[in-house]
Amino acid sequence: MANHVGQKPLEFRCPPRLFSHCVALAGSVPGPSAALFAPDPNGVKVSIMLEEIGLPYEPHTIDFNKDDQKTPEFLSLNPNGKIPAILDPNGPSGQPLGLFESGAILEYLAEKTGKLIPADPARRWQAIQWVHFQMGGIGPMFGQVGFFHKFAGKDFEDKRPRDRYVAESKRLSASWSGTLRASSGSWATNTPSPTFRCSVGCAT
Repeated sequence: MANHVGQKPLEFRCPPRLFSHCVALAGSVPGPSAALFAPDPNGVKVSIMLEEIGLPYEPHTIDFNKDDQKTPEFLSLNPNGKIPAILDPNGPSGQPLGLFESGAILEYLAEKTGKLIPADPARRWQAIQWVHFQMGGIGPMFGQVGFFHKFAGKDFEDKRPRDRYVAESKRLSASWSGTLRASSGSWATNTPSPTFRCSVGCAT
């Protein structure tokens, strides 16, 4: 099948250690037969979406400790070597389709099933803009907060990078919280603002 840029066939094979039986099952289910995840926020987004829309799928874990994401088989599906990625045996026109990038996968699954996305064009684009808000803002900024607050970056003597990302994450959170409060749903108007806590003095 064609790859994401249509330049050459996508030779996606599933070694037993990584994706047991996913090729054999490729035509046996109506939904993505290879949904490739790792236990991180990006991987969870797609698995939550698949559960919510009720589309049958077969999950496969990518083990970063074994460099699964660097194998030729996985790179043939996602040349960027990141999760998540899916392989839908019943894509557009009934042809197999491989996809990567969580936002693209979410939009594809919504279009495929007609679920979790409004039919009205105006409301549809309003929903899509928040998907891109998460992709371009929430995901990257929150990830940087995690790196500089909890992981390797916490040992950096210069705390300005951490404080910058904490401040930007707070700003983004205030943006979506204000929108939720302004919406008509009672669940939204009662949603408190997210809070961020740091063990040492973070910028306000």
